[in-house]
Amino acid sequence: MSPRLMSVLGSMVAVERMFWKLRELIDGDSSIAPEVRETLHVILDAKLLSTKDKIMSDARAAIGATPDLPQAVRERAYSSLDFAMKMFMASEPHRTQDLLSEIDMLNAHRKMH
Repeated sequence: MSPRLMSVLGSMVAVERMFWKLRELIDGDSSIAPEVRETLHVILDAKLLSTKDKIMSDARAAIGATPDLPQAVRERAYSSLDFAMKMFMASEPHRTQDLLSEIDMLNAHRKMH
């Protein structure tokens, strides 16, 4: 495994750990109402997916910006990133599109106030 891929995977693991710690804090606080807790989890899920996508986009850009990288190595690096992305996305809690659209409604409501 290349050092670059190891770095990307390390970043993904660190991000997941941070989000799971936040999730544990939310679940452990009995003063948070269940509906608020669910909303916070939906927001965390969306932010986690967005953050993972950003990490992968940055990694792809770094590969693309390396001019002296042989084409076979470049293709193998992209393939490794694709595999890593599938692996990390498969570990995500599956939420419906309705829950993610709830985030958009919350954001729109917040902007109105």
